[in-house]
Order: sequence, then structure tokens, then C-alpha cells
Amino acid sequence: MIIHQIEQTHFSDSEALIIQFILNKGMDIKNMTTKEIAEATFTSPSLLIRIAKKMGYDGWNQFKKAFLEELEYMYASQDIDASIPFQISDDISVISNNIFKLHEETIEDTKHLMKHDDLMNALKLLRDAKYIDIYTRPNKQHLAQSFAQKMYSIQERVDTVMISGNDLVQASMSGPEHCAIIISYSGETTHIIHLAKKLKSKHTPIIAITSISKSTLVKLSDVSLRISSREMLNTKIGDFASTESITCILDILYSCYFSLNYKENLNYKLSIAGEIDDQYSEYEYIDETKIK
Repeated sequence: MIIHQIEQTHFSDSEALIIQFILNKGMDIKNMTTKEIAEATFTSPSLLIRIAKKMGYDGWNQFKKAFLEELEYMYASQDIDASIPFQISDDISVISNNIFKLHEETIEDTKHLMKHDDLMNALKLLRDAKYIDIYTRPNKQHLAQSFAQKMYSIQERVDTVMISGNDLVQASMSGPEHCAIIISYSGETTHIIHLAKKLKSKHTPIIAITSISKSTLVKLSDVSLRISSREMLNTKIGDFASTESITCILDILYSCYFSLNYKENLNYKLSIAGEIDDQYSEYEYIDETKIK
């Protein structure tokens, strides 16, 4: 997101004055011209254009449009702050209710961001791939491994690759017969961009699971599936919303992939379960054949 990109971008002192101004004003800059913003910050219109280009946009109007659209998304009706969902004075009942509500809002947000055509394109890339690799940072490794385990249960191998680990080696050995899933909240870190460019040079299709911004990763990817992006990068107490959103997206990918060969996959899972499951619980015998 632009807000996150701003946090990671170096600005000159004069540029920083403009950035602070638009962050403070928010939606109020909608009808302001470059000249008016420059006069209000005692700078020049050319600096606004320089900032826009530094952020990856062709000009100020394009940057302002994207910035305002992002603010509208961030300011959309949400009861719970995704970055700090509870306060020091909250008791355990309030905290638990807030976390319940945050998960509910995150799922609704993820549902709103999911586009049918993007999901279809991602599914086609997975279906056509001989090998599937999912690239993630260590803090999301468990999500990637859960997805890989589900896929393995229907005889589809997915390799999980740690970003900043052996990811560049894996990418160097990739090719058109692979499909890469890259999980990155911002899509703008130097290493992520390097990784995506390496995969692109190997003609490997890329599915990005990332935030709503038009990040460099999105531009390098063949399709992007959008994470609920209301968490701030640095001022958050946990990855509550992003973890929930990523889990939901991966579950949808697995479920849609499963449905491509529904009967075969279901019969295979049931046959394997019948061979390894003794149908006993810790307390009593469970006869699943009698469960309707």
C-alpha cells in the first residue's frame, strides 16, 4: 500500500513536508491543485511530481488518485482497528470480542477484494503447472506448509520456500513448467522484488498474495490475490488480520483446485483415510460408517 511504501521511502526535507501535509490532510487534498499544496508547504509543484515518480507513478494526479482510493478503503466502515484491536483498559471479554469481530471483518474484507477473474486465472496457472512452489517469510511458513499438506493429500506436491533462505536458488532452478506463489504483505521489499524478477527471467508464472496496492510485485506477477490490508507495517501488535486473510485465500485456492477433479480427489482421500484411520477416539469407538 502507498502508506506502507511511504514508510519505507527516503524523502528529502522538502519532500517530507509535502508527505506529512497530505497524510495530515487526507481526503481534504482531493480538490487541491499541485500549486495549492506547494504554497501550503512552502515548496514547489515540481517536488510533488518528483514524489509521485519516486513512488512509481507517472505524475501527481495519478499518484493522488491512487492515494485517495487507498484512503477510502482504509476509512471504510470497520469497527475494530486491525493494527491495535484492543486498548490497555480493555478486560478479557472486550479483548476476546474485539478479536472475534476483527476476524469477521477480515473475512468480509477478503471476500470483497476477491475478484472472480483473478481467482480463475490463478487456478489455471496452478492447473497447468507441473511444479508448484510457494515462497513465504518464516513468520508465514506454517500457512504455506498447511496449504502444501492439503495439496499433498490429493497427490499434488507443493514445495515451500523460505524467503531470504534458499529462495533465490529455488528461483534459479525454476522454469515455465513451475508456478510460483509469493506471499508478501507490502510487495515492495528489495528481496521480494529481486526474487520476482529472477522468477520472471525464468518465465515462471507468478501468483502474488499481497496487499491492495499497485506494488512492484503486483506489476511483476501474472495475477494477484489481495490480502485485507488494514494493518500498518510498523505500528501493529500482531498479524491478526493479514494471517486470517492469507489463510482464507490459500483455503480458497486449495478448495477450487480440489473441485477440478472432485470425485477423484474425494475418493482418493477417503480410500487413504480408510487405510490409516482406526476410527478410534481416546474415549470410545467411533463408527464413521454409521454417521449420516
